[in-house]
Amino acid sequence: MYDGLNVLWPPIDTARRDASGDFGLSALTSWFGGDWQESTAYERVRHAAAADDSAQTPGSAAALLLADARRLRDSALRAETIKVLWLSATGRGYNIDHLGIDARDWIRLIEGMCEERLRGVAPQYRPAEPLDRSDLRSAVLGAVREAAPLLKDAVISPHWEPISGASGLAAVAEVVTDADADLGFRLLLRLLDVVSPPLTEEQYSHYQALGGRFGYGEHHVTEKLEQLIRQG
Repeated sequence: MYDGLNVLWPPIDTARRDASGDFGLSALTSWFGGDWQESTAYERVRHAAAADDSAQTPGSAAALLLADARRLRDSALRAETIKVLWLSATGRGYNIDHLGIDARDWIRLIEGMCEERLRGVAPQYRPAEPLDRSDLRSAVLGAVREAAPLLKDAVISPHWEPISGASGLAAVAEVVTDADADLGFRLLLRLLDVVSPPLTEEQYSHYQALGGRFGYGEHHVTEKLEQLIRQG
C-alpha cells in the first residue's frame, strides 16, 4: 500500500491502545491456536511482530509485544505461572513444556525477535517507560472473579494433557496483580475466547465498558466475545 511513497510516520507510541483488534502478547497467543506445525514457531513470532495495523507506524506491533514480554520477564511471576498462562491462552497450541523450553526463556526469545524487527524498521526506537494502569487493577480483578463461574468447570485441550480453566484464570489473576492490569485483562479476554463460554448481554457489556476504560479500539472486545452472547 505504501510502496513508492515517502510516508512521514509519527513516532511509535506503546501507550496507544486503539488498534482495530488485539495486540501484544495476548494477540501473539492467538497466532498459536488451531492447526499449525511446531517447526514454524519462531517464524510465527516474527510474523506477529511484523503485523502492524494499517494505521500504525511500522514497528508498532513489535514494540507492543516487546513491552508485554518485558512486563512478564521483569515481574515476580514464577516460570510455572507463565507456562500455564501460555499453554492456556494458546489452547496448548505450542507446548513449551514438552519441548523443554523454560517459560522465561521463551519470553526472552520473543523479546529478541521483537528487537530484531525494530532494528530493521525503526532503528531509532527506544522503549519508553511502561504505562502504569494500576488504577484499573481492582476493576480487572473484579472481572476475573466474575469470570470464575464461566471457567471453573472448563477444560482446555481436553483430549491431550488437559488444563483446567480455573488454573488458566488463576494465572491471569497473577498477571493482573504482579505484572500489569492491561495485559491481564487482554489475557482474560483471550482465555474466554479459547474456552468460549456463553455470555449474557450484561457480561458482554461489562467487558466492553472495561475495554473502553483502557482505550481499546472498537473491535478489540467485539472480535473476542461477540459470538459468545447467548441467543434467546
